[in-house]
Parts: sequence; C-alpha cells; structure tokens
Amino acid sequence: MRVLGPLLGAVFLAGCAHAPVAHPPDSSYRRPVTVGILVAQKAAAVRLEEGSWAGETSVEAQLATAVRNGRDVVLKGADGKTLAEGPAIVLRTSSPKGIGLGKIHVRGEVRLVPDGSGVSAVNRLDLEDYLKGVVPGEIGRKLSKDKTEAVKAQAVVARTYALKKLGQYPGRAYDLLATISDQVYGGIGMEDPLCSASVEATRGLYLTDGNGYADAYYHSASGGHTSAIQDAWPNKPPRGYLAGVVDSSEGGAWCRKASVYKWKESWDEATLHKAVARDLTEALGKNPGNVDVTGLRTEGRDSSGRVRRLVVETAKGETLSVSSDRIRWALRRGTGRDILRSTRFTLTRADGKYVAEGTGNGHGVGMDQWGAMGRSQAGQSFGQILSAYYPGTRLETLPE
Repeated sequence: MRVLGPLLGAVFLAGCAHAPVAHPPDSSYRRPVTVGILVAQKAAAVRLEEGSWAGETSVEAQLATAVRNGRDVVLKGADGKTLAEGPAIVLRTSSPKGIGLGKIHVRGEVRLVPDGSGVSAVNRLDLEDYLKGVVPGEIGRKLSKDKTEAVKAQAVVARTYALKKLGQYPGRAYDLLATISDQVYGGIGMEDPLCSASVEATRGLYLTDGNGYADAYYHSASGGHTSAIQDAWPNKPPRGYLAGVVDSSEGGAWCRKASVYKWKESWDEATLHKAVARDLTEALGKNPGNVDVTGLRTEGRDSSGRVRRLVVETAKGETLSVSSDRIRWALRRGTGRDILRSTRFTLTRADGKYVAEGTGNGHGVGMDQWGAMGRSQAGQSFGQILSAYYPGTRLETLPE
C-alpha cells in the first residue's frame, strides 16, 4: 500500500504514533459489493431492457415480476408467462440503462433470491460503480466545481464506510442496504458527472485508524462543533479520531451556508406532550407504558454544546430521561414527524408553547458535509478536509 497526501504525514491516534499501518482486515474488497434493493418483497418489480438475460436465456425488454414459489423464485413476464425459475435467478444486461428494480435502474447484475416469505432483488456490482450511485445522494448533485474537494472527501468516506460494513448481515444475500440504514444508493439515475469524477479521482482510497478501516461516520451540518462518538451514542466506545472538533474559522462555522445552520421549531404545549408520550418507546428503546407527560426540560451539555438529556416529567411525579442523539426521536417536528435536526439547541417554555432554537443537522459525528463544502470553497484539499474531521487517521489505497 502507498500513502497518499496531503494528510499531514503518517498521523495516527493519540498513543499510537509508531503503530504500523494495518492492511485491510480481509480480502473482501476484491469482490463486488452486494446491495439489497428490494428486500423481502411479496412481489419484486423488474424492468428488463433490451439485451437482457435471465441466466443464460435472452429475454425481451419488458416489465416483469419476481415472486416466491416454495424454495424457488419465479420471474414472470408482462404476459404472465414464466421467464425463469430456480433457487436464484441471475439477471444481466448489455443495455446502458441497466436493469430496473422498483424505481431505480442499476449497473452490474441482479440476483433474485428467496428471502423470508418473499423475494429480494440484490444488485451485485463493482465497489466504485456502487459509490457513483451513492455519493450524489449523500452530498448532493450538480454542485459547483469549487466544492470538488468536498465531494472527493465524501467519496473516500463513503468507500471506507462500505468496506467497513461488508459482511455485516450474516446469512443474508447482501452486504449493504440501499437506504439510510447504510448509505442511500440510487443507481444509474442518481449518478452525477462531478461525483463520478470524484469517485474515479480517489479510486481505492480509504481511511485507516491503524487497525483497519476507520469508522467513517458523517452528517449534514455540525453547527460549528462536531460531536464525540460516545456523546452522541453512549453505547459506542470512544474513538480518538471521533472525539469532536471545533468546526469553525474566523469567519464562523464552516457549515454556515447550510440552510439548516440555524433553525427554530415551536410546538403547542399539549400537542408536544402527547407527541412525546407517543414517541417515547422509540426514543428510549423500551416501552415505558402509558405516560401522561406534563413537562419537558433539558439537562447538561457535552463539550460540543449538545444537550445531554431531555427530562420528561409525568403526572405521577416521576421523570424519564432521554439521552444524547435519541432526543431527536422524542422531539419530532412538523406533521411529517421528522426527527429534530440536531441536539445542539435550547428549549424554552412560555405562553403555552415550547420553542427550540438550534444549529446544525444530524448526529454530529465525523465529517460535516456542509462544513466540508465550506472548506473546499476556501481552498482546502480533500486530504486536509479528512484530516480535520478524522484527526489521527491515515489515507491508504486498496491493493490492485
């Protein structure tokens, strides 16, 4: 492996300055990645383009449907006739449009396999092609060229994240899900020229913490200070390179151009009390039973300025405590019940209303995407951006 700069030399976690660089923990990076697109569906919609094959059989362009039949999967054409059947059906195409799965089209091959009581459509493709369908959905499309270094940083982070997650679902037919459970993958239709070029420009590059792939978390906007991983998620161990950093310059927070840099939410007292009572099970991770909420207040702040606890007062005189990032699941916003943008906020109660005023968007751990774009516009390279958000990590490249 060779070290690529400029990542401020061979910098490692505190206390590990002389540790050798670790090679990838296994050779899984050599194989294509597998992405669950349509998972455990009763019927999976497939669009076959011109030049498609089901196994070794050529099939016409058409809409088709995959369903479970005992231990097998059956692919039926638009006319109801069976196109292919077996314990797994492999679809390929020579069409640049790829193969349609639900609302997206994908490169590579598609495997239709039994899953639960239904069928799953799994996309098997090259890691770099997968990233071309991920990076635009994560950092944005049609970005200006002065944000190129931020997009390159996103490509490295998304690659590292994917590599770290390979094999995370033992016994399943896929490595990654195409949703926010992993990284949003939109296939060919999501691809963007700048993002694809950035993936190619950083081909094979990933972050290591000296012991393998780094935990390359990222979020939308930090609000001026990223969060330590153990503050956002108390069940996760500390990481020296995810300890939280000041994310601002003399001009202000690097993410200050984000539409969600500063925000304000307000709720009617009674409405919010009912909503919090409804959402407590998800926020706490356990069912507290029937709760009559009478009051809400915050307690404590971590080193990044984020709220440590939301104290829920009840009619029985008891209190429940929602901690760290889970607070966002207790204080939902709007009719769509979106979670609160961040825990970097103040909460006030007056005149029958609650008002939350805050900065940033997301859990706050790792790279701030809007901050990365601000740094790129200021002339920082993708290596400098990564070093700022993951101090102590090192940039490496996968072997050929």
